[in-house]
Amino acid sequence: MENAVAGSKALKARTKASKKYLQTVAVDSQDNDSDKNFSPLLPDITSETHHEDDNYTSRGEKESLRMVTTKHQKKSEDSWRFIAIADLHTMTWFSWADPAQNRGNKAYNKQVKVLTHIHEKYGGELVFMPGDAVSYGNLSLDKIIKLLGGDLSQGEAVYRAGVNCYNTTRELFKDSGYDTLLATVGDHELGGNEGFRVSPSRSKMHTIPQARQAFGDGFNRNHDNGFVFDQPWFDGDIASRPLGTPYENTTFAYVHKNALFVTVDAFEIIGEGNHDFIDRGHGLGGEGAVTCTVDGNGQHLSWFENVLRKGRDDASIRHILVQAHLPIIQPVQRVHCSGQFLDYGEESDFWNLMNEYGVDLYFAGEVHANTVTKSRHEGSNLVQIVSRGNSYNNFLTIDVSEDVLDIKIYNEFGDQRKFNAQYAESGHLTVDKSSAVTVLSSSGMLKLLDVDAPILIYDFEAILPLGTRQVPGFRSSDSLMATEVDIRGKLCTKSMFNLGGFGAQYDAQLGNIALSKGRDGGRAGYFTAKSRMAMIGTGPFSAGQGEEMYIFAQRFAISFGLWFKTWKSDRKMVMVHYANYWGDDVPDTHEKDHFTLALDHGIPVVHTRPITALRSSDQKQIADGQWHHIAVSMPKNSCSVSEVEIYVDGIKVSTTITNDRRIFQTTSGRMSLGGYGYSKVGFEDAYPGSGPYIGKLDDFALFARPLNINVDFLDSIPSISNSPTELLTVMNGAPCVEKSKNRSECDTDDSIPSIFNSPTEFPTVMNGAPCVENSKKRSGCNTDSTLEPIHIGEVDNLDDAASGTISPSASEVVWGLVLFTLMAWHNF
Repeated sequence: MENAVAGSKALKARTKASKKYLQTVAVDSQDNDSDKNFSPLLPDITSETHHEDDNYTSRGEKESLRMVTTKHQKKSEDSWRFIAIADLHTMTWFSWADPAQNRGNKAYNKQVKVLTHIHEKYGGELVFMPGDAVSYGNLSLDKIIKLLGGDLSQGEAVYRAGVNCYNTTRELFKDSGYDTLLATVGDHELGGNEGFRVSPSRSKMHTIPQARQAFGDGFNRNHDNGFVFDQPWFDGDIASRPLGTPYENTTFAYVHKNALFVTVDAFEIIGEGNHDFIDRGHGLGGEGAVTCTVDGNGQHLSWFENVLRKGRDDASIRHILVQAHLPIIQPVQRVHCSGQFLDYGEESDFWNLMNEYGVDLYFAGEVHANTVTKSRHEGSNLVQIVSRGNSYNNFLTIDVSEDVLDIKIYNEFGDQRKFNAQYAESGHLTVDKSSAVTVLSSSGMLKLLDVDAPILIYDFEAILPLGTRQVPGFRSSDSLMATEVDIRGKLCTKSMFNLGGFGAQYDAQLGNIALSKGRDGGRAGYFTAKSRMAMIGTGPFSAGQGEEMYIFAQRFAISFGLWFKTWKSDRKMVMVHYANYWGDDVPDTHEKDHFTLALDHGIPVVHTRPITALRSSDQKQIADGQWHHIAVSMPKNSCSVSEVEIYVDGIKVSTTITNDRRIFQTTSGRMSLGGYGYSKVGFEDAYPGSGPYIGKLDDFALFARPLNINVDFLDSIPSISNSPTELLTVMNGAPCVEKSKNRSECDTDDSIPSIFNSPTEFPTVMNGAPCVENSKKRSGCNTDSTLEPIHIGEVDNLDDAASGTISPSASEVVWGLVLFTLMAWHNF
């Protein structure tokens, strides 16, 4: 029998080590007092992972992944350093005046202060910047014209704004100590995301040539109009840039000491740019009339190959480093972003060439989060580093010696929302090529991602205050770390740590969830109509690499599983939901899909849009008050909805499909459990009769690959009751166990059970059953008091917890005690 039971003891054992949530780390401040210890309100920093790359394998061959504790690589005397900082999104302010006017204004001075601190404390001979220094995406052309005085054409305004901005940015970095800035085109420099659409009012398709020209002239040319990065190293048939192509001012190569740096513009207009492009079958496009690629057989890619070949063959070049704006290996962590990706990903010619010619590091941005992944190409030692820079929140230092690349990430802390100019080292990656076998060591926020292990795990064993651990990008209006958030009308102040590979970036924000008795002696989450649990991190669902012919097509198919227990068979309840949180609401014809698992009157159903439904054809409803496990698996990315597999209690169920089509996930969505979470308004209207989940959830795990049924979820189906003679029935929304030694009758009142009519009655727990002193319905209590107390999270009121209705709230302490007693009474 195939067993797909998630949240197993084996899964818990694998993640137990991850529960060392908080550590003290050495930090710096503006007074250079590096001996201070900082209370660790930071993403968790775990032990180093050490890889000997000729033996690197996936989780199925764990013996090759040795966990070791080592000292950081000692910096060589002949080493030098550069820094990398992606997606600043802070330079748009400088678009509306020339550099002379911008210099010295408030926005300029704030950034110079931070950058000068970084330069003085961390150094760096040059800066690698993988795109999105600006945020032009949400500005209409009319707005740009108006901000520049109102008398320019659209093309003139786009060019003027860009040149102002990029010239000022160069001056800002120079004033801070950085004379060499290697900047990459991002989608925002060209006017995306909305600007890549053909029809909306913010479309900038016809001004992309002017945007590119402004980028090249502003960043890469001097006052004499000479290209800054032309070098004698490039001679013969190889130029420092792809001359004669649209990218000749934005793609270029540059040699500094013993390293070759290659900067690539990876945005291409489709055809004449007059129609939006999406290929659902191959998982391509989806970003309007611009797609993310480096042309397959054209001059741009040929130039790139020639440069890599020359770098590989030159003995003086010890390291090759490439940057473009877009991540290539999936999955990657994301937050507050559109989540664009490179077409064909790991199957692209662009990525294949990097693997073939021995590129060491590929730097990308776009997603505003940090993920480090090793290439899965056989024999390759290439590492992708996707990093966050937003408002100088993070940056990387890279120490370069003869045979070693030593990378550290620094994470911001402080009392201000941004521009604190205080940083803690929060991760470390070393690429050591000094022997025949390249060795990778990694830790913290730069820890190499195990792409086969779960990336999200919520075990429902602890609920903590928001702000206990920093979630990058989760700021409040006046603080670097938010301590409360509104999720669909409910103020949420609690958090649950993500124990999977994506770590703190996907910690859940939650409210009105109680921790109660779980299925295996642990705890489970008790959800009501007022409960909320959602993740501020974007994704992890995404699109791309869809065809079976591609080797890595299965490497980013989403699968997940969780335990649940509910008695609500009279409604449709949302269990797992992923959907857009900006843009259009829920139109049936929208080009990108959401993904929702619901329990419809006890029957599992998956939706990717309101008119598309994959429904279990097993008519047995499973909202029966017993523990069940459900798992959902995509066999490959961009599969058809009909190909999605649903497992209930370890058994693959038969399904029926309505309005089938290929799945192309929205790349700017967020996930939630038990409801619609952060997704755009309108889902309740698009799915009439649907609502929050009511009941228990436990041990949720999500993978970025199809399920391996016999490996991922190992537990057998648990026993439902203590005695086979006990008959579990459902009475008015609450379970009633007949013939139980601890209960002789069942309540039939639709409201609160009568034993709790008085809020002054003090419930205690004896041997797993409540003993209410002075109760009219019970005169004796068990005396064994071996049951450990169970932590109660936020619950608004008892009516809501018991029956899913909404009624006036009472004291958190009183209702928490009453809820606790109800849970124990029903042994639920």
